[in-house]
Amino acid sequence: MQIVVAKDGKVIYDKVFGTQDIKTKNKLEWDHLYDVASVTKVTASIPLIMKEFEVGKMNFEQTLGELDSDLKNTNKTNLKVKEVLAHQSGLAPWIGFYKETVNVKNARLYLDFYSRKQDEEHNIKVTDNIYILTSIKDSIFEDIAKSPLGKKTYEYSDLGYYIFQKKIEKDYQKNYNEILQEKFYRPMGMYRTTYNPKEVFDLEYIVPTAYDKTYRNQLVHGFVHDQGAAMMGGIAGHAGLFSNAMDMAKLMQMYLNRGSYGGQQFIKSEILEQFSAKQYPSSNRGAGFDKKLVKSIKGASTDAYGHFGFTGTMVWVDPKYNLVYVFLSNRVNVSEYNNLLSSKKVRENILQAIYDSILP
Repeated sequence: MQIVVAKDGKVIYDKVFGTQDIKTKNKLEWDHLYDVASVTKVTASIPLIMKEFEVGKMNFEQTLGELDSDLKNTNKTNLKVKEVLAHQSGLAPWIGFYKETVNVKNARLYLDFYSRKQDEEHNIKVTDNIYILTSIKDSIFEDIAKSPLGKKTYEYSDLGYYIFQKKIEKDYQKNYNEILQEKFYRPMGMYRTTYNPKEVFDLEYIVPTAYDKTYRNQLVHGFVHDQGAAMMGGIAGHAGLFSNAMDMAKLMQMYLNRGSYGGQQFIKSEILEQFSAKQYPSSNRGAGFDKKLVKSIKGASTDAYGHFGFTGTMVWVDPKYNLVYVFLSNRVNVSEYNNLLSSKKVRENILQAIYDSILP
């Protein structure tokens, strides 16, 4: 794992522990990259969505039908951006898009969808030597459009972030990675943050994530773990970003600084405050951000916010105490069903220890 803690704009704790995975003795270093999983939402999608708010291309009251004409005349058309960002819209939590393309019992890929070589028909790389139909993105968006809606109570969902990505990439005429590098990562000195890290870094700098037994039937190393993000070519709004703890801390520090970093204003402070605030009385969610630990961590302020990732990651910001906390690990390396990190509350207990050390 990598852990970074910053207080009052200064890094007060920065350590790495252990090896890259359980089978090798490749010692973990500070510059190694992790698949941050759902932390992608608040470190890739949310900053871009906030930029859309700044220029008047999105707002909380906008509907998905207004954002995406393909969603008009569907049950998604009247869902509001605010509802989707706060996971209060009734969208299904997840759709197993990959299950239509593979026998999940033995991870045999259906040849109707895949090719070992990249060509015009199979242009999307899901891992080494496996390419999926270029048209699969259309199928994914059709599945989202046709998916049923539940009640408008809190239920965490990835689906809205596919829709936001489609809108933003259309606005910029570039993919997420290109936009983010240009607008945030490079100007902030986040040189170890990227989608599809194998295109930029040697494999030795990328931490192996997990052995995929249901889809790609191999160790996922340098490719996104999330199957839906893989089918999007590794670049998705809900997952796919790779980074190290120090880069994540830079972005969190920018949030803590009310949108400013290194003398540059990246996000208007009033927009950042809107997104980090609690959106509904019945939920512990901001707009994209998670605030549930406010209640369970002794000392955490009501202004605090962050996010968890499936692979064993976490980011946290508490403006009241000028605090930033980043935890990165690959808890799924042993098994996707390894739940010890959550059941033993490792990330939360470390955060509690941090609060205990800075509060009287």
